[in-house]
Amino acid sequence: MHVGDRHVSRHSDGGIDLEQNTKLALVIAGNFSGDEENADPCTLLNYLPEDIVDCCQLIEWSCQPSNHYSMKLTAEMEEMFDTLVSDGYTGIIVISGSGVMEEMAYLTDLLWKHPEPVIFANLMVQGRAGLKEGLMNLRCSVLAALSEEAREKGVLICSSGELFAASEAVMVDPTSTDNAFQSPEKGSVGKMLNDEVKFLRNVRRPGFLARKPEAPAAVELVYASLGGGERIISSLASNKEIQGLVLAGFGTGNVPPSWIPHIRNILRKRIPVAIVSRCFQGHVAKANYFEGCYMKLLEMGVMSGGKLNPYQARIKMALGIAAGLTEQGLSLYMLNQPVSEDSQLLYK
Repeated sequence: MHVGDRHVSRHSDGGIDLEQNTKLALVIAGNFSGDEENADPCTLLNYLPEDIVDCCQLIEWSCQPSNHYSMKLTAEMEEMFDTLVSDGYTGIIVISGSGVMEEMAYLTDLLWKHPEPVIFANLMVQGRAGLKEGLMNLRCSVLAALSEEAREKGVLICSSGELFAASEAVMVDPTSTDNAFQSPEKGSVGKMLNDEVKFLRNVRRPGFLARKPEAPAAVELVYASLGGGERIISSLASNKEIQGLVLAGFGTGNVPPSWIPHIRNILRKRIPVAIVSRCFQGHVAKANYFEGCYMKLLEMGVMSGGKLNPYQARIKMALGIAAGLTEQGLSLYMLNQPVSEDSQLLYK
């Protein structure tokens, strides 16, 4: 098979021939194993087929736990990936903790315009039984990155021997060996079968920003809960550092009436506010008309987050604001509409 400008072929015994310009980066971007014997990143290469180890380069970028990450640090990581591609790497495997992998992969996908694949490998499978599972995901990720079909698919997450689009993946059960990540609506993009990666469908890439943000804006996320959240919203309304706010509403996008005065105060400061559904597979919709409902929020000036989940909406807003989108441009970006710089109305 051909992989971009390189050629990959299999021996009759299952081995792989690679041209010299095939070069994969295995980026250590956080803790990746709870097993002491597998704590040294260099041992990871021992579990890969001998015929592809030589094309893999370990890059220890960060060893902090995933819960120490931020959007700013993830954006810096994506910048480093840009440099790796410029240096000739034909694919990137990211090895990190799985706790915030869903968000890290999604943010990277929104910025990644290159055809070369970036694959986040879930090695953080719980317990001794998970060691074999995690290493299978590493192998699957490497084989996928060598495939020509992985090009132009953006950022993927590999878990349970399956590949999920970063724009579709959600973490379902971190303790599960076969159901940690899923794509509830569309299923996986590909999977490993008989030690070969088979791609099943294409991926719709996100609309890219015309300007790359230097650092994500300070955007907060507040979930609606039964009679709760007013103190949080009130505090944010008086905060001088906040640059945007995402509301995860009930059902089709409703919030407690007690939030409304504080939301108005935030909007008066020209701080963008977006509404999404807090439901697992929900989205906002015009369903009813009462205080705090989705329709009234739109009338106030709150923008729709469409089908984005709360985490995706926060990341998109943070990048859009940092890229200099106007209110109109940000509204389009949140709904995955084109935001070309050709229009002076979309960028400041």
